[in-house]
Amino acid sequence: MLARMAPLLVRKRRALAPHFPVGGPVAPEDLVGREPYIRRTASRLEDGEHLLVAGPRRIGKTSVMLEVLRRLRRKGAVTAYVDCLGATDLRGLGERLAASLLTSLEGHEGGLEDARAIAAGMRPHGRIRVEHLELVMPIVREPSAQRAFDAALDLPRSIAARAGRRVVVAFDEFQAAGRLGPRVFDVMRARFQAQRGVAYAFLGSEEGIIHELFSAKGKALYRFAVAHDLAEAGGHRFGIDPSDWQTYLRRKFAQKRMTIGEAEVDRVVDLTGGHPQDTMQLCAALYHFMQDQALRAVTAQLVDAAFEIALRELERPFTLHWSDLGEKKYLQAVAKRIARGEPLYAARPDGDVPRAEVLRAVTALRARGLVVRTGRGRYEYLEPMLAEHVRRLDAVPAIVLGR
Repeated sequence: MLARMAPLLVRKRRALAPHFPVGGPVAPEDLVGREPYIRRTASRLEDGEHLLVAGPRRIGKTSVMLEVLRRLRRKGAVTAYVDCLGATDLRGLGERLAASLLTSLEGHEGGLEDARAIAAGMRPHGRIRVEHLELVMPIVREPSAQRAFDAALDLPRSIAARAGRRVVVAFDEFQAAGRLGPRVFDVMRARFQAQRGVAYAFLGSEEGIIHELFSAKGKALYRFAVAHDLAEAGGHRFGIDPSDWQTYLRRKFAQKRMTIGEAEVDRVVDLTGGHPQDTMQLCAALYHFMQDQALRAVTAQLVDAAFEIALRELERPFTLHWSDLGEKKYLQAVAKRIARGEPLYAARPDGDVPRAEVLRAVTALRARGLVVRTGRGRYEYLEPMLAEHVRRLDAVPAIVLGR
């Protein structure tokens, strides 16, 4: 009975998902233009290669990696996904790793909670196989947080050896693990480098930090993983060919009995720069506006109206970005110059910025993932919509006089 209901439950969950998903990992069918990258990534991890996937937030790293892990599980691998940002201490990070591995092995969640209950002499809520219970007992019973963390790091090797299956572990926002202890990365390297049958993927949005961890001599993880960045895959901005947006958006609107032409898709991509999340945000605004007005054909005017709606929806996170920049001298001044396409080093009526401070500001903006270098002395915003928000900060509202 349950087996017959499973496909219905999957279809129901998909039906409840937003038509243009915004704000979190997306379903495989909404991973626009990622198929070649997903296949290459899955193949390399299956072969045992360790990968470094760096890039700005909100361009799809997590969604892509979750799909890679899903495909590897279908081929028999044991997988784990660990969000390092969610861990507050070493024990918590280790338990996240153990819990995810148990979920892959058991086929359902809750295995680690069951192990904790058994260790405390209580009845578990579900079932956990004895061979898996033996693997995680050293973690849940260990009073020392450091030793529990060490035991969790050894778990992928133990599983690979016992099961004779490839184990693939993905650490998201990996740079955040370094904040949990003084020598976290040294401990990880010591455990990881001797493991057989295990492949690791390290995802990070703080590109300067994450690349230094794996590229700078003297760092614990020096050359441990191969860079496999998503942002420029295939030579395209954000790794997505504009023709893939054409195919995707025309299909998505057609599913709702709406039409969008090639020129209108190009307009959408021009306004968002092809940024995955911002493009989805604009298209969600466009779709709901058309739905409310019972409209069926997308026009350039509707795209522009949806852009204004999406920009208002993004005002709060953009304002938070801007406020954060205000905590450092000159950051906002340089950020405005980049948004307006102005020379960075020329004197301005609003005050000159010393050359050394311009360089520091640009470095800080790049480290935050807000701007990218496009040429010598030239930079632009990663998100054109954020650039538009900044350009409008000093705009004077028009005064409409009554008759």
